[in-house]
Amino acid sequence: MDKKELRKKYTKVRAEVEDKDLKDKLIRKNLRELDIYKKAKSVFVFISYRSEVDTKGIIEDILADGKKLLVPLVKGSQMIAVEVKGIDDLEPNKMGILEPKSGEEVTDVDLTITPGLAFDKAGYRLGYGGGYYDKFFAKVDTIRMGIGYSDQFVESLVHEDYDKPLEYLLTDRGLIEFE
Repeated sequence: MDKKELRKKYTKVRAEVEDKDLKDKLIRKNLRELDIYKKAKSVFVFISYRSEVDTKGIIEDILADGKKLLVPLVKGSQMIAVEVKGIDDLEPNKMGILEPKSGEEVTDVDLTITPGLAFDKAGYRLGYGGGYYDKFFAKVDTIRMGIGYSDQFVESLVHEDYDKPLEYLLTDRGLIEFE
C-alpha cells in the first residue's frame, strides 16, 4: 500500500475508534503524570480536528499548569509555533482548523505533541502528507511525542529518509518510548 492508500485506511480506523471520550480522558491523565510533561516549560500542541485525540482538555491543563502554550500556525509550506493564551486567541483557517490569527515564531520548545493517522513500532508516524511536522522537527530541537489511540499503533509504516521518528507515543494504554 502506498501512503495515499494508507492515509485512507487509517483515517477510517481512527474515525471508528470506540470509547473515544474515555480514551481522550485517559490520554489527558497519562500526559499530566509524565515527567517529560512535568519538566516542560513550553508545550507545542496541535488543535484537535475531526477524529483526532481531543486536545482541548490538554490545552486547559497546559495553561493551568503554568506552562507556555504553543500552537501551530501554517505559513505557506511551513508550520511555526506561536504562543497563545487560550482557545479564544484562535480562529478557523481555510480548512476549518483553529489557528492563531498571527504571531511571532517561537523556537524554544520543550515538548511537541503531534497528531497522526497511525504510528509504528520504530516511532514513525503517518501524517496527512503536508510534511509540516517533519520540516518543523528539522529546525526545532524539541522532544517529539505523538498522541493517538492504541488502535492507531501498528507494526510498521512506509517512511521516507527525511521523516523524523518520534521519541515517544502516548496512547490510552500509556507511554511507549522508542529507541
